[in-house]
Amino acid sequence: MLFNNLSIFKLKLLALFKNSIFLFFLFLFCNNQQAVAQKTCELPALIKYFTLGAADVATIQSWEFGTEAGSPVKWSDAQLQWDETTSTYLKHGTALIIIDGVPTTFTVILSGTKIIVNRVQINLSKSPSVPVFELERILNAGGIKTVYLKCDNVMPKSYGTLAYSLFIPGKKEAWVAYSWQCLKGECSANINIYYEKDKVEKLPCY
Repeated sequence: MLFNNLSIFKLKLLALFKNSIFLFFLFLFCNNQQAVAQKTCELPALIKYFTLGAADVATIQSWEFGTEAGSPVKWSDAQLQWDETTSTYLKHGTALIIIDGVPTTFTVILSGTKIIVNRVQINLSKSPSVPVFELERILNAGGIKTVYLKCDNVMPKSYGTLAYSLFIPGKKEAWVAYSWQCLKGECSANINIYYEKDKVEKLPCY
């Protein structure tokens, strides 16, 4: 009887060991899948991606947008995150964006109410490899017409804000505010896409 109990115990240990090995290799496989290089995206293409089509009935973006297979954004939030400071819902992700030939990881943040997205933030934090870039030049080269809206800052300057109306063939008009700041050889940049003009018009200029 004791022998049978020992045999059963050994079999259970063996089964537990096999399950542990399986889970270990499953963990490695999942991490390798996540570690696959994220595809790059040109900045104008990403901005076009987040603007609304001319034939769209909606005038504001929905939270479901950008979650389909092949999205240039790798989302880190499975669900909307409530931000107490701004009283808005947020969704975070990253995009590998090429700026003047240099691929750089930008943070992408959708913000809005529980129902709609009213702003897309594309942020670069303290990068020594990417200096302040001329957004207007990059967008124009990518087929996006920009019309100056407000904040008369002349580049290069260590900090500033510029706002434009965006006109893209086959898309509804959108608006963008671009701010940057450089300090001790490192620059940060913030690109905010809006679907309502008054949101940009109310922004302060620095």
